[in-house]
Amino acid sequence: MRSLFGVIVPAVVVGLIGAAAIAPVSAREKDMPLRPATAHIINMGYVNGVAYYTQEPDGFHVVATLSVGGGAPVRVLATLQPEQAVSFSVPGADGTQASVIQFSRHGESLSIDNPERVAFN
Repeated sequence: MRSLFGVIVPAVVVGLIGAAAIAPVSAREKDMPLRPATAHIINMGYVNGVAYYTQEPDGFHVVATLSVGGGAPVRVLATLQPEQAVSFSVPGADGTQASVIQFSRHGESLSIDNPERVAFN
Protein backbone atom coordinates (compact mmCIF):
# COMPACT_ATOMS: atom_id res chain seq x y z
CA MET A 1 0.00 0.00 0.00
CA ARG A 2 2.79 2.39 0.89
CA SER A 3 4.57 1.93 -2.46
CA LEU A 4 1.31 2.45 -4.40
CA PHE A 5 0.72 5.72 -2.50
CA GLY A 6 4.30 6.76 -3.22
CA VAL A 7 3.72 6.29 -6.97
CA ILE A 8 0.19 7.64 -7.42
CA VAL A 9 0.48 10.88 -5.44
CA PRO A 10 3.64 12.10 -7.22
CA ALA A 11 2.09 11.18 -10.59
CA VAL A 12 -1.06 13.18 -9.80
CA VAL A 13 0.99 16.17 -8.62
CA VAL A 14 3.14 16.10 -11.78
CA GLY A 15 -0.02 15.83 -13.91
CA LEU A 16 -1.64 18.82 -12.23
CA ILE A 17 1.50 20.92 -12.56
CA GLY A 18 1.75 19.95 -16.24
CA ALA A 19 -1.89 20.84 -16.87
CA ALA A 20 -1.42 24.21 -15.22
CA ALA A 21 1.66 24.89 -17.34
CA ILE A 22 -0.10 24.23 -20.66
CA ALA A 23 -3.49 25.73 -19.82
CA PRO A 24 -4.33 29.02 -21.60
CA VAL A 25 -3.78 32.07 -19.46
CA SER A 26 -6.55 34.36 -18.31
CA ALA A 27 -7.61 37.44 -20.27
CA ARG A 28 -5.84 39.66 -17.76
CA GLU A 29 -2.54 37.90 -18.41
CA LYS A 30 -2.92 38.31 -22.18
CA ASP A 31 -1.97 41.96 -21.74
CA MET A 32 1.44 40.95 -20.40
CA PRO A 33 4.48 40.76 -22.71
CA LEU A 34 5.23 37.41 -24.32
CA ARG A 35 7.90 35.10 -22.94
CA PRO A 36 10.77 33.87 -25.13
CA ALA A 37 10.73 30.27 -26.41
CA THR A 38 7.02 29.84 -25.56
CA ALA A 39 4.69 28.58 -28.28
CA HIS A 40 1.57 30.60 -29.04
CA ILE A 41 -1.22 29.04 -31.11
CA ILE A 42 -2.50 31.24 -33.94
CA ASN A 43 -6.05 30.93 -35.31
CA MET A 44 -6.95 33.28 -38.16
CA GLY A 45 -10.06 31.67 -39.59
CA TYR A 46 -8.95 29.06 -42.09
CA VAL A 47 -5.24 29.64 -41.33
CA ASN A 48 -3.80 28.13 -38.17
CA GLY A 49 -0.32 27.83 -36.78
CA VAL A 50 2.17 28.33 -34.02
CA ALA A 51 4.52 31.24 -33.30
CA TYR A 52 7.35 31.77 -30.85
CA TYR A 53 10.39 33.99 -30.48
CA THR A 54 13.92 33.73 -29.15
CA GLN A 55 16.29 36.43 -27.96
CA GLU A 56 19.47 36.34 -30.07
CA PRO A 57 22.46 38.73 -30.27
CA ASP A 58 21.17 40.22 -33.56
CA GLY A 59 17.59 40.75 -32.30
CA PHE A 60 14.39 38.89 -31.43
CA HIS A 61 13.82 36.01 -33.87
CA VAL A 62 10.07 35.59 -34.44
CA VAL A 63 9.15 32.25 -36.04
CA ALA A 64 5.64 31.42 -37.25
CA THR A 65 4.60 28.17 -38.89
CA LEU A 66 1.23 28.56 -40.62
CA SER A 67 -1.02 26.14 -42.51
CA VAL A 68 -4.27 26.40 -44.45
CA GLY A 69 -6.72 23.67 -43.50
CA GLY A 70 -4.01 21.20 -42.53
CA GLY A 71 -2.15 21.65 -45.82
CA ALA A 72 1.58 22.03 -46.27
CA PRO A 73 2.99 24.37 -43.62
CA VAL A 74 4.80 27.62 -44.39
CA ARG A 75 7.42 28.94 -41.97
CA VAL A 76 7.96 32.70 -41.74
CA LEU A 77 10.97 34.19 -39.93
CA ALA A 78 11.63 37.78 -38.90
CA THR A 79 14.36 39.39 -36.81
CA LEU A 80 13.07 42.38 -34.85
CA GLN A 81 15.11 45.25 -33.47
CA PRO A 82 13.66 47.58 -30.80
CA GLU A 83 10.51 49.40 -32.02
CA GLN A 84 10.03 47.09 -35.03
CA ALA A 85 7.05 44.86 -35.83
CA VAL A 86 6.02 42.05 -38.15
CA SER A 87 2.44 41.26 -39.21
CA PHE A 88 0.70 38.16 -40.50
CA SER A 89 -2.61 38.61 -42.31
CA VAL A 90 -5.26 36.51 -43.98
CA PRO A 91 -7.69 38.09 -46.46
CA GLY A 92 -11.33 38.13 -45.43
CA ALA A 93 -14.27 37.10 -47.57
CA ASP A 94 -15.69 39.68 -49.96
CA GLY A 95 -16.81 42.71 -47.99
CA THR A 96 -15.05 41.70 -44.76
CA GLN A 97 -11.78 42.80 -43.21
CA ALA A 98 -8.60 40.77 -43.20
CA SER A 99 -7.48 38.96 -40.05
CA VAL A 100 -4.20 40.47 -38.83
CA ILE A 101 -1.80 39.57 -36.02
CA GLN A 102 1.14 41.85 -35.30
CA PHE A 103 4.17 41.01 -33.17
CA SER A 104 5.74 44.24 -31.88
CA ARG A 105 9.04 44.67 -30.08
CA HIS A 106 9.20 47.48 -27.53
CA GLY A 107 12.65 47.64 -25.96
CA GLU A 108 13.30 44.22 -24.45
CA SER A 109 9.72 42.91 -24.61
CA LEU A 110 7.51 41.51 -27.36
CA SER A 111 3.73 41.91 -27.53
CA ILE A 112 0.92 40.86 -29.85
CA ASP A 113 -1.72 43.16 -31.29
CA ASN A 114 -5.06 41.43 -31.91
CA PRO A 115 -4.40 38.78 -29.23
CA GLU A 116 -7.91 37.31 -29.45
CA ARG A 117 -6.54 35.31 -32.39
CA VAL A 118 -3.77 33.79 -30.28
CA ALA A 119 -3.99 31.13 -27.57
CA PHE A 120 -1.34 31.70 -24.91
CA ASN A 121 0.23 28.68 -23.28
